[in-house]
Amino acid sequence: MASVSPAGRRASDGFGIVAIILAAFMLLPALMIFLIGLAPGMNAIWWLGVVLLPIMGFLGLVALVVGIVGIVLRVRQQRNPVLSIIGTALGAVLVLPVVWVFFSSAV
Repeated sequence: MASVSPAGRRASDGFGIVAIILAAFMLLPALMIFLIGLAPGMNAIWWLGVVLLPIMGFLGLVALVVGIVGIVLRVRQQRNPVLSIIGTALGAVLVLPVVWVFFSSAV
């Protein structure tokens, strides 16, 4: 009887997938509000950005941490951490506007 060994299967990057899903869950609404706010008659939608900013920072930080954990685990397993790197980058994209708002001199 032939059986499939666990070493023969390709292991998925679970932490990277979770980081990408968390980042996409917040990145898509934030991008939508930004694009709608650029329309001439829709300037009143910018208040949603104020509401979404703390949520965006929190989920971005969680995605960043999960992505870094995924990178460390994949490197220790000597596997390719591409999805974890993408999740980490998306988490950083979500955290950077929050850092910019808090540390800019114009506020």
